[in-house]
Amino acid sequence: METPPDTVRYAVVRRTDGGRVHRSLKKEAWLDPRIEPLTFEDDEVAFPLTDAADEDRLIHLLGVPVRLLVQAAAVRDPVDPHGKLQKAVNDWLSAYGLAPHYLADVIPKKWERLGELALLPAHLSSNAAWTEVRSHPNIRALWTAMASALQVTALGIQHPIADDTFRSSQVEMLVGSPEVRFLDHGITYAFDASKVMFSSGNVTERRRIGTLNMQGETVIDAYAGVGYYTLPMLVHSGAAIVHACEINPASVAGLKEAAQLNGVADRLTVHEGDNALTLPALQGMADRCHLGLLPSSEPAWAACMAALKPTGGVLHVHMNVEEEHIDAWKARTVERFQQLAKSQGRHAAVSAEHLEKVKWFAPRVRHVVLDVRVRPLAP
Repeated sequence: METPPDTVRYAVVRRTDGGRVHRSLKKEAWLDPRIEPLTFEDDEVAFPLTDAADEDRLIHLLGVPVRLLVQAAAVRDPVDPHGKLQKAVNDWLSAYGLAPHYLADVIPKKWERLGELALLPAHLSSNAAWTEVRSHPNIRALWTAMASALQVTALGIQHPIADDTFRSSQVEMLVGSPEVRFLDHGITYAFDASKVMFSSGNVTERRRIGTLNMQGETVIDAYAGVGYYTLPMLVHSGAAIVHACEINPASVAGLKEAAQLNGVADRLTVHEGDNALTLPALQGMADRCHLGLLPSSEPAWAACMAALKPTGGVLHVHMNVEEEHIDAWKARTVERFQQLAKSQGRHAAVSAEHLEKVKWFAPRVRHVVLDVRVRPLAP
């Protein structure tokens, strides 16, 4: 958004014509949203015009008495977060005599909000303007102003997820606390964003899982994290009990806190540690098993098949798959689970019940979830 001009042209009309004129100017993109309209005591109103407004066409278009006025612009405070953020950064640059060309490189086009924490994208920290600006002795004032513009109390930069066993978050805090609590679709999540990852982009799948009927079921979440899917299954789907397997101690802490906050701790059993060691203890106990690891949950397929009750159940299988190969992957996955059932002595029919395309993970690569139904067959 460009800086508003010092002076502006106004179209002055009778107040009774104001509504129709406003609609016409907005339709033509001739109304400058950065500038406040003016009102006059003699029952007139003045609308600020963009540079594109043509005077001859304007008079013909409006079809009402109109006069043009040029005077100092009454700049409107921005109401959208992008506008507020731009104003905050611009004010800080101006206060410390820094060149305005820094503006475009310092302001992010998008960010992720987790409760009172806003996470800026990692690429910001790699540009020269950002590096120079953040070395300023009064940089904290900028972080505070940016947080205020985004209506949060904490600000950080989300660097790529660590390539470790825990898939740890690598958030660099700029101001405020990484401890977050926030409400999403009636569920309170709680965790330390500097230690664990939260996949905001999976919101549609979290909500879909919460719509499934799991009344009376025993469910296993093989990769529970801070409860992305564990909590919807307990709070909304009505699962009788969820066995949550999780290797990251920081995620376990967040999951347990959230379970208390949502009043479902009595129906949650947490199995901390490597699920290669914890899943075998759950053999034959589950009506349903959730396999939510990306890029592939395959390491736990055999253990989760073995964890289903003799009466069968459902497996929710997450995977990253190239778009053109989804159908082939779906067929191979059903075949693989059929083979696992046979190798475990389970006389069962395995079928694909539903395929959900959650989001784009990368160009041409989809995050998908396949719901696999396992039904026992008569001997």
